[in-house]
Amino acid sequence: MAITPASADRRHRWRSTRLAHLAFWRPALRVLCYHQINPDGPGRFTVTPQRLDAQLRYLIGEGFTFIHARDLVSDRTLPERPLLLTFDDGYLDNLEHAQPVLQRHGAKATTFIVTAYAGDRAQWNADGAALMSPRQLRELDPNLIELALHSHWHRAFGSLSADQIEHDLRKSLAFFREHELTMTPVLAYPYGSRPRPALESLMARLGIPLAFRLGNRLNRLPLANRYEIQRIDVRGDASDMTFRRKLWIGKLF
Repeated sequence: MAITPASADRRHRWRSTRLAHLAFWRPALRVLCYHQINPDGPGRFTVTPQRLDAQLRYLIGEGFTFIHARDLVSDRTLPERPLLLTFDDGYLDNLEHAQPVLQRHGAKATTFIVTAYAGDRAQWNADGAALMSPRQLRELDPNLIELALHSHWHRAFGSLSADQIEHDLRKSLAFFREHELTMTPVLAYPYGSRPRPALESLMARLGIPLAFRLGNRLNRLPLANRYEIQRIDVRGDASDMTFRRKLWIGKLF
């Protein structure tokens, strides 16, 4: 099959994105991905409040500055060692247990909300943990915690057509308008899956200027691809050494 200029450009951009984290002489953005914060942990997706407190104390001690996702789409200059805390799904325990820890440290964070089930329970995992309602989302400290998008139905985008993804995102955006909730229109892909390149134009058309996936790599600055910002998965059952190794060097290959 002949290689066209367009396909060659896509291949170059893919290689640049995949290898950007190896440019160690450049400053980097680290994005941590949490889910539940609950004293009943730890577990794969559950970090205890005590562990979160210790991790934030470590981050502050190492000179990291917490930012919001909206700082990445503003004209302001990022701090020397920026770090973005993110929480997926909108669990009620984030309000009950994560917010007090964040307030104690003055730590900014972004929480990605699954809008179809707000006020209900998670339909995509076995424990079906409670999710924040619109009223409870308003109880989050707006000076510290910003709201953002994590899809409407929490379906893997890789299994959906472009039309289905657009419908999902429009429903998610409508939720915030209907409930008059302030949010930053950035997206964390459901299940952290890597997006199809064709989705970038769709998201730009919907007013979504950047999106996050998993991948456990650092993001060298300036960002190589604003629709593939990688996050570091924080496991509640991992050791402090593992947390620190992933924080400092991420996944190399």
